[in-house]
Amino acid sequence: MSGFVKEQMAEAQKRFSALQSEAEKTFKVWVARGHELQATTAKKATLVGSEVLKKAESFQNRVIQAAGVATQSQIKALNRELKALSKKLDALVEKKSAAKPDARA
Repeated sequence: MSGFVKEQMAEAQKRFSALQSEAEKTFKVWVARGHELQATTAKKATLVGSEVLKKAESFQNRVIQAAGVATQSQIKALNRELKALSKKLDALVEKKSAAKPDARA
């Protein structure tokens, strides 16, 4: 009888080892699929996030234009233009002052 039990235990041990090996293989496959899914999802999330940001900026620009408020870039351009005009005006004033003789002297 003890030989029968030993045989059954050995057989059970073999089946358990085979099941454990299969379970490990399956687990590795699931882990690999999970990594692939995570990478794919991250890429999609990045693309969607970029698209949402673009649409939000576009909407913001339309709201600003509709409200008649100048954007930062428009204000910077106006400041550059004002500086250029100011320099031209200063140059004209200096020319006029240099060309006009001093009446008090």
